[in-house]
Amino acid sequence: MIGGVMAMAEDEEELIRKLVFTGHLNVPERRQLPDGKAKLSLICQVLEETLQSMEWFTAWWLPDDSMIGCQITYRGDGPTRVCWHYSGIEGERDAVRQFESYRQAAEALIQEARPFWHNNIDGIPIDWSA
Repeated sequence: MIGGVMAMAEDEEELIRKLVFTGHLNVPERRQLPDGKAKLSLICQVLEETLQSMEWFTAWWLPDDSMIGCQITYRGDGPTRVCWHYSGIEGERDAVRQFESYRQAAEALIQEARPFWHNNIDGIPIDWSA
């Protein structure tokens, strides 16, 4: 923080992080995004960093992760593995997927999410070229 104002790059990354993991930004937060858009490169970076942290996160965007009590979570596990856990009406399931890198894993998760996000998350357009 410099003089009470965070650097824009930090703000933008944190806003994208919140958008990706909660599916929502409030109106003041939306106004802080450059051009009011979420950059694909930042979405990928946030997912990659989170996988590297090996912390679980919820894939709220998947249809099984719904109000009926289902939940799908992911986390990185070593340099090339991604674990996922399903908990829902059909019971519990765990699996591991292998990738060449966390970057490739993040890109794969984005491709899986894209049909559900369409071209926006919570009405915030995704800039697929940035």
